[in-house]
Amino acid sequence: MFFHYLKTTLRGIKFHPFYSIVSILGLSIGLASCLLIFSYWSYERSYDTFYSDADRIYRVYQEVELPNGEISTSASTFSRVGQSLSSEFSGAESVLRMHLNGQNTSLQYGETILSQDGMMGVENNFFEFFDFKFLSGSKQNWLRTPQAVILTEEVATKLFGDEDPFGKAIIINGVYGSYGQNGYEEFKNYTVAGVIENVPGNTHLDFSLLISLGVFANPEREFPNWGESFYTYVKLTDPSQATALEETLTNLGETTFADSGYKHYSMPLTDIHLKSDFLNEFKANGSEQLLILLAALAALVLIVAGCNYINFATARLLQRDKEVNLRKIFWAGKTQLFAQLFFEAIFINLIALGLALILIILINPTLTNLTSIDLLGEMIGGLNLSIILAIVAGAILISGFYPAWYVSRSSKKSLSAKAQGQLKIQRPIVIFQFAISVFVIGFTLLISSQLRFMQKSDPGLNLEKTLVLSGPSVENEDFQLQERLISFKNELSQSSQVNGVSSANFIPGQTIRGEAEGYVRRISDPEESSFNYSFTQLDGNFIDEFGIEILAGRGFSPESEDSDAVIINQEAAKFLGFESPEDAIGERIFYRRQTQPEIVGVISNFHQFSLQEAYKPIIFEKGKQADGFIYIKYNAENEAELLSQIQASWMASFPGNPFDFFYLDEFYNRQYQQDQNFYSVFQIFSALGILVAALGFFGLIYFLAASKVKEIGIRKTLGAEFSDVVKILSNGTLSSLLIAGVFSLPAIYFLGQIWLENYAFRISIGWWILAIPLLAFGLLAFSLILIQAIRSYRANPVLALKEASNGTLER
Repeated sequence: MFFHYLKTTLRGIKFHPFYSIVSILGLSIGLASCLLIFSYWSYERSYDTFYSDADRIYRVYQEVELPNGEISTSASTFSRVGQSLSSEFSGAESVLRMHLNGQNTSLQYGETILSQDGMMGVENNFFEFFDFKFLSGSKQNWLRTPQAVILTEEVATKLFGDEDPFGKAIIINGVYGSYGQNGYEEFKNYTVAGVIENVPGNTHLDFSLLISLGVFANPEREFPNWGESFYTYVKLTDPSQATALEETLTNLGETTFADSGYKHYSMPLTDIHLKSDFLNEFKANGSEQLLILLAALAALVLIVAGCNYINFATARLLQRDKEVNLRKIFWAGKTQLFAQLFFEAIFINLIALGLALILIILINPTLTNLTSIDLLGEMIGGLNLSIILAIVAGAILISGFYPAWYVSRSSKKSLSAKAQGQLKIQRPIVIFQFAISVFVIGFTLLISSQLRFMQKSDPGLNLEKTLVLSGPSVENEDFQLQERLISFKNELSQSSQVNGVSSANFIPGQTIRGEAEGYVRRISDPEESSFNYSFTQLDGNFIDEFGIEILAGRGFSPESEDSDAVIINQEAAKFLGFESPEDAIGERIFYRRQTQPEIVGVISNFHQFSLQEAYKPIIFEKGKQADGFIYIKYNAENEAELLSQIQASWMASFPGNPFDFFYLDEFYNRQYQQDQNFYSVFQIFSALGILVAALGFFGLIYFLAASKVKEIGIRKTLGAEFSDVVKILSNGTLSSLLIAGVFSLPAIYFLGQIWLENYAFRISIGWWILAIPLLAFGLLAFSLILIQAIRSYRANPVLALKEASNGTLER
């Protein structure tokens, strides 16, 4: 029986190649889309699940209400949070605090000096939470070694080559230090206590090396000066203690942070990647909303592909009228008919699965470049076999059950006589396909419009033609760093290829390290009106070089120190309660180090971060050491020659310092890379979904043409024109499209509004975003009708009438 079914199926494929190819193509696209997207789903869900005690680890985050009523949520907290939990929460097995350093840090071993960011200070119990594999050294060495540092494999290779780093002394510049009798003393000397494997991609952590915070003799005196820059983790004695942790955090907000208004909450470790889009994350996280959207798209593509098979299978069954009736005459029961037709569906789906795997292999390099994930490898190694089988079984059930059931329950009465009744079943399928296609086109257009809006919007400062150098981090007893910096900037300014040079301790597109928490306010305001502001340092040229508008007052003078002056942005002026920028000029504020500087200027807001984030209140100082980054505005056509000149000047001015540079516009636009990648992935699968839906609609037109062979032949014999054939085949299409629009357009609008809420600066959903999808797919649908109408009109009416009596139509 099996071989009989197989022979019948192969014969059907051979004699109906058009039907077979289109059916298999649609199912293969649906299966490939589903398998790839669920591989991506599996990878995104795997974040932080590989840690041994992941189910018992929670990260604390904090919220505060801004003066404008918005809620600011940060992944980092104050050091007091971890200190309080250690002493007050009995359900904690351990509490861990981590601190991420900024840029302008370097490593030195012998003559080798590396510019290296991603250095993270952690308390000694780090490996009780995160059990990375040691390649050299051990957790015990980490605990025993004074001023210990742990390197990742990549950093160890760059710094030591093939040499074993364990136990070696290294110098780290630009990280930690403390104030003593002789002023600020930097901790430079560290010992390598071990090497661990590189940080895997599927964890929310992102670091290049670990530095023990045990370098501080009195951390609880030092850490409060660092503001909300600590990442606090709690390891519970038992997962059931999660509720008690929330209660403790609530009490913490009502006691320790009652005056500042901070509230604290916890989040399971495994939820961070998809549910945490807070400020100060280690790296950009994923989005559960977008993941669900992609999963829904995958399911819909597979359902549409199954509907396609139903349409084509039904159309073909009309041509198998004699075959089916003969089988029934010769005592073929309903079970046998059902088994035969369902076997055909299984076989077609297995062929489609093989083609889907080929498509996955072909498209995987492109998707890997966009997502940095080997989805094929994840499907082979990470996706559960049961999920793959479930997807294939779902495709078989969707595509094969209805046609097999429909034929097996029929009487010996001709199937073609029930063609019009069958259309009642197919019409909802087509409306569903139309609705999905219109929604996919509309949502793709919405994402594209928002992304284009963010990329084309003016960030408020000129980023073009700007080369950025990471400032010197290695000091030398033979020269004064600030004197060399001034000399270096002056030398560059004299070049005809350079338009201007400035420096600052921050970079657009990255978190400003300085945080003034809970004490900045106007002199006349009560203490409870204090709020948090970012602060940083820049030189006297920065504002002019970047074209930032001064709304009131003045900028810093390159010639004077302006040590008693600050400049604030428009958002900070609003937070401080000034009704206009002019009102702020000449006013003094309570500021850090118990100073009361004068506001000498108010500048326009600029986007320190992407347009996903609201403006931040920032206070700018005229820094004596605004040397974190050196900005070079250039006009050179030969950039390689300019870089060579700058590097030579750098090596002469700052011997022993690594020459590290990047282009500001490229660095800034990296913030949009995740959105761009998601859009590209969504665009690919949307196009596949639309293609599958178009094939499904073509299946309906094929069915109509097959069921109306005699009618079209008679009309042509009586003089019908091409337009009459078009009218026959397009009957009901416009109404189906309009009904689909009734369902899909509101979905685009309301789901689009939910998605756009993730962006502080966003587009409005205009009428054209709703109209274009309907018109675009309507144009595609009528183009397919014209193609089938041409094929039907060109058929010989005499042959059509003759073949219609046999239930076939050859073209």
